[in-house]
Parts: sequence; C-alpha cells; structure tokens
Amino acid sequence: MVVTNAQRSGDKMEDIRSQVSDYFPMIRRGGDDKESDGAPEVATVGWKHEIGSRKEREQSLRDEVRVYENKIRRSYTWLEEGVDVTVWQLNASNEVGVNSTTGQDFVVKSSSMHLKLVPRGDLLVQSVLTFNSTGGYLSKALGRRRDKAAHEPLPLNDILEIRAGCVGFDHANLPSASSKKGKTKIKSENMQSGLFLTIKATPTPMAASRSYFLRLKARSTRNDLLGSLRGVLADLQVKEGISVSHIQTPAAAQHARRMPGAAHKNAGNPFMSNRDDVMVPLSDVHDLINRERESYDRLLLTMLQGGPDLKDKEDELLTLRGKLHQSMAESAEKDKTQANDSKLIMQLSKKLESLLMENEDLRDNNDRLNQVRFCDEGV
Repeated sequence: MVVTNAQRSGDKMEDIRSQVSDYFPMIRRGGDDKESDGAPEVATVGWKHEIGSRKEREQSLRDEVRVYENKIRRSYTWLEEGVDVTVWQLNASNEVGVNSTTGQDFVVKSSSMHLKLVPRGDLLVQSVLTFNSTGGYLSKALGRRRDKAAHEPLPLNDILEIRAGCVGFDHANLPSASSKKGKTKIKSENMQSGLFLTIKATPTPMAASRSYFLRLKARSTRNDLLGSLRGVLADLQVKEGISVSHIQTPAAAQHARRMPGAAHKNAGNPFMSNRDDVMVPLSDVHDLINRERESYDRLLLTMLQGGPDLKDKEDELLTLRGKLHQSMAESAEKDKTQANDSKLIMQLSKKLESLLMENEDLRDNNDRLNQVRFCDEGV
C-alpha cells in the first residue's frame, strides 16, 4: 500500500486538530449557553442523607452547582416578575429638627409592596427597582395590584451595597404604620432577623444616607433575592463599570472603563462551527477568554459582597459568646452566693433549734421550781 505525501500531511493535520480541540472546551464554557438553556433543571428531592464516599460528594457538588447556575440564569426573569416585600426606608439627616437625638427619620414604615426590576433602556445601568402597591385580595384577583407605584423607584446605579439582615438598626424596634390592633403580630414577625434584607443607597440633598429594610415571607426567598440582586450588581460592574481583570493588550489599559455594550460586540463563537478546517484568529480567542473572565469576575464580585455578611455574623457570634460568658460568670457568682446563703441559713437553723431546745428546758425547770414553791407554801 502506497501512502502519498498528501495523505501523510492530511493525517498529520488531523492529528494536530484533534490535539488542539482538547483545549477548546475550556475556552467555550462561557461562550454559548444555548445547550445549557435547553437542559431541564434537576432538583434534588427526598430525605437528606450523610455523604459516605467521595463519589457521592462529587455528585452532590455537581447537583448544587447545576441548581446554582440555573438560579443565576433565571435571576433576571425572577426579578422582572417581582416579589412581595415589606419595606422600611430610613433616611439619616445632618440637620437638627428631624429627630433631635439621632437625626433619623423613617420615610416608609412597614408598607407592603411589590418589588420588581424594570429595564428602561438597552443598558443595565438604566434599570430601576420599582415599589408598587400590593392592594387587597380583589385587586390581586383582577391583576391590578402592580400598576400603581407606591414609592419612588430606586435606580441600580444608586445602590451601594446589599446586606443580609437589618444592618444599622435593630429589627425588633422597627416602627409600624398600623394601629395598635396588629402591633403584636408585627412585633413577632420583626423578631426573625433571617427574613430581612438591607439595601444601602447613595445620599441625596435631603438625606445624608438612605437605607431600605426589606422583610420577606421566607428565609429561602430572602436568600434568592439577595443572590439575584448581588448578581445584577456584579453584571453591572463587569459589563458597564471599571474592569476588574483583563488581558493585557497594547491597545487597552487594565483599568479602563468599558464602553456600554462592548461585551456583546462578538456574540458569535467561532468554535461552534461545523467546519473542520476553520482557522481561529487570536483576537477571537482573546474575546472568548475575556468573556470567560467576565463570568469569573461576576462570581468574584458576588463572593466579595458576601464578605461583610460573614464578618457581621462573626462579630455577632463573638458578642453573643461574650454575653454568654458574662452570664455564666454571673450565674456562677449567684450560685456561690446562694451556697453561702444556704450554709448560713443552715447554721442559723441549727442555732435556732438549739435555742428552742434550751428555751424548752428552761420552761421545764421553771415549772418544776414553781411546783416546789407552791408545795413549800402549802406546808
């Protein structure tokens, strides 16, 4: 069998392409989500069990990552549909007159609203969070509850940070706008710190600082809203803010601000082509790597936003531990005092008992002496 030079060169090129193609999945992970969009979400059901092997641990991690990616992918749709919340807005003013002691004023007090993400343009920075009135049961049935705005919208560009819990104010002391009839129920609902979410906003000419306290109906809903809003802020930073990480090229600086919409200029993925002899320019590879780094930056920013939550919980844990140690010391001191008191009471009881016995003996002696005296007088 005669092998020509063309066949040898073709086999060599095929071998080279097969070797290079092994590295393509690392580049095209974030390039096209068409396959992942069509995959159904796999939810873990059943009783939780202890992981006993490395294989079960890897399977659990894969399921958790899949569920987490599905939540991230559907976060915008979920936010655009909206969620029911109870809102407090606290404005801190530098002027004396709002509140002579703290300078704080609640503009909104325990108002039931419907929170939604509403895009108002092609750019993400133009989107706002709207607060619409929920209405009664009849309005919900007729579908008219999301038409009336109950409060001024909050632009995404005005959000400084999003924190879990009620940061900057005691959640148990949040004011109520209702009458005294429902204060007990509202007070009990405010005691659950795991239902609260805090949004810090930029100051205005009328307020030195703005804080939005949101209370949701379940802790899982609070966690979903927290992750979705932080993901939106991460996308805003990655796509339309200062670049966090970027491949060094002579034409682009490391900390240059991205132009709005620049991340979508190369939407096509050349590695998805059906042709086998495709030649990929290096600039396209750089674009794909930049998109992959954008997804990493988004995850990094989301994780960075969760750092203060961990610090607050650690501080709260240290504070509670200090209070616990103080209570234990006070309890030990009280036990010691009680033991001393018990010992003293026991001594006093014994002394009292001896005195009573002596008193009884003296009475007996006195009675005998009286009888002897009466006998002597009778004789």
